[in-house]
Amino acid sequence: MTGFLSMPHLPPVENTWAAPAISTVVALVLVVVVTAVVRSARESTRTPDGFLLADRNVPTTQNTLAHLGAFIMYSTVIIMVGHISLNGFDAILMVTAFTIGSVLGVLIYAGPMRNVGGHTIGDLFVLRARERPARIASAVITLTTYTMFMVSMLAAVGQVAIRMFDTGSEPNMLLGGLVVVVVGLVVIAWVYMGGMLGVTRMLALKTVLMAAFVLVLTVVVLAKYKMNILGLLDDAQANAKPDARGFELLEPGRQFGEGSTPLSDQDPWVHASKLFCIAVGGMGMPWVFMRFYVATNARAARQSAGWASVIAVGFYQCLAVLGLGAVAILGANNFGMRSEHRDITLPKLADELGGPWLAGIFGGLALISVAAVFAGLLINGVTSFTKDVNAARGRRPEPAAELKEIRRNVLVIGLVSLVVGGAMVPLFTHIFIPTVVDLGAATVLPAILYTLYWSRFNTRGLKWTVYGGMAVTVFMIVFSNGVSGDPTTAMFPELNFKLFDIEPGLLSTPIAFLLGYIGTVTSSERNDAGFAELQVRAFTGATVPGRKTTVAAGGADGQDRGSQTPTAV
Repeated sequence: MTGFLSMPHLPPVENTWAAPAISTVVALVLVVVVTAVVRSARESTRTPDGFLLADRNVPTTQNTLAHLGAFIMYSTVIIMVGHISLNGFDAILMVTAFTIGSVLGVLIYAGPMRNVGGHTIGDLFVLRARERPARIASAVITLTTYTMFMVSMLAAVGQVAIRMFDTGSEPNMLLGGLVVVVVGLVVIAWVYMGGMLGVTRMLALKTVLMAAFVLVLTVVVLAKYKMNILGLLDDAQANAKPDARGFELLEPGRQFGEGSTPLSDQDPWVHASKLFCIAVGGMGMPWVFMRFYVATNARAARQSAGWASVIAVGFYQCLAVLGLGAVAILGANNFGMRSEHRDITLPKLADELGGPWLAGIFGGLALISVAAVFAGLLINGVTSFTKDVNAARGRRPEPAAELKEIRRNVLVIGLVSLVVGGAMVPLFTHIFIPTVVDLGAATVLPAILYTLYWSRFNTRGLKWTVYGGMAVTVFMIVFSNGVSGDPTTAMFPELNFKLFDIEPGLLSTPIAFLLGYIGTVTSSERNDAGFAELQVRAFTGATVPGRKTTVAAGGADGQDRGSQTPTAV
């Protein structure tokens, strides 16, 4: 549970690279620019579909950049560079799992999710199961992942503030909390003003700026070695942190070899499980699916996801150069030498190559980058709460009333999130990101595959898949090394009641598939006509008029369901 996506507590460290004044000015300038960008989209927020999905008319280029921007986070840029500096070859190998996950998104999710044409994954589930259980399952998945990711993103805002907006060696939690509140309020205002189109443009802008910064820094690193990559690798190997087991930086073993996981004999499976969960769970985030819903059509959705995957390959290659370049240029003992210090490597490299100005620009950009991800999360949570919860309660508000409710939900959910997330900033929340990835693998993937491709799938199968996969995942997390048994990064490092060191998704995903199968075949509910309708809609984009279809009595919950009405979305 403590892979490179984790974000441990911030131990004391000399913030010699920090340029608070420059970072503050850059952040304020970017806030003004982003606000102007968001305000340019306010005309799209006149209707519920316009506010939540930009009327499904986001251009492919913008959607591609926003799709990529959803994955450019504190952990996948700053933490990753530090991880590569420490673990070299094995850390770079793990990065490939992200690109595999992106390809799965193109092949499995993009086209069908856009063709179904809904607002949430509940609009897909409802074509195979009764509406209320389907909507509740969708809301549980979406809001659970939203809450965990939201807490992590707000914690990341605080970490950026502590590392890049303060020069003190001790973490300034007061400053971090204050910045979290200010940034959170600004993000709520952005989402309220611009809706989905504003969030999309914000993510696209953030992607361009962050990619440009990473590209420029990569070019500077390579130029320092006159484009001689072999010389860079030689220096990186010479300056690498020594490994007690004898594994070299540029050879396999530092992360995958025996003895990599504290107090464990499960190492080969630990790292196989991390690769598996990132590959199959990374694209299983409901808030990532929003990028499919807003595309103009299924082809555009596939193109957006596909181009985002291609660009991501180049982006991650740049991060690999920066990670190894930091070791080569900063020299031995001058980069983040402990896993708890992985987040200092990239800002130190920026300071070394460009001085306070470059480090200050990076600080402001990093803050806005994390804020943009929080905005994407917020509008996804609002969409699920508005659409899924209303549908589960049988409410169908008029468009004008629904729009008011959406705006109110932005404020309420945003402020509640800010209170909850802000209160948890000082706590150990690093476990949430890998947990969300595991849940994506163990709940979203099997539920969507069964829904799209198995004609027998029904309400009980959906519930057993979602809640069974979630229960197994949570149980394994409680007894994982993310909670106890790891003296450096566990939530309770002084305790050891762990049973698992592997990522739960490696086991909970096949168990969820099995539970979904058992739940389905033990229920007499069946809706072949609904499956036929789903196939037409998911794979052609054609809308089949809503109709009444007979479903076998004594279905998923032993209740009489004489009819089920798949409704055109």
